[in-house]
Amino acid sequence: MKLHESPDPASRPTKAIVRKSVFQRLEPWTGKSVCDLFAGIGTLGIEALSRGAERVTFVENNKRVLEVLEKNLIRLRGGGDWSIKQMDVTAFLGASREQFDVVLADPPYYTSTWDELFPFIEQCLRLEGVFMMEASRSATFPDDVDVRVHGKTKVGLWRNVK
Repeated sequence: MKLHESPDPASRPTKAIVRKSVFQRLEPWTGKSVCDLFAGIGTLGIEALSRGAERVTFVENNKRVLEVLEKNLIRLRGGGDWSIKQMDVTAFLGASREQFDVVLADPPYYTSTWDELFPFIEQCLRLEGVFMMEASRSATFPDDVDVRVHGKTKVGLWRNVK
């Protein structure tokens, strides 16, 4: 499905090659509960729904971008259960009592780091759940994170195996 594009130049949808790599590594998606942080126009969460995720919670704070996200979700026509939270990501994570199988984060580069988000992630990720964060190639990740580089993009995956 072709998505409507964002009017905000800071909104940077995840490239197809990165999405393909991440989503294949996290298969199967059927029945999973997913949180799409910094959702933007919904690229990651909509991909999760299209691959069988049971439910996706989209978290986005930018009102202009949210309007585009809503248009993109309406185009799904019943393609899964979803909700939108218009709020700051750290405020959402701090207040949420929900737990997810997968948490996807694609913050605007250089605005949020792994170290800033991770303390919030642990409390909302189910056992065996996965946290994926997309960042610039220069970003750093802890040693226990599976990191892959795709051009100018670095993707870190961490599984909650405690």
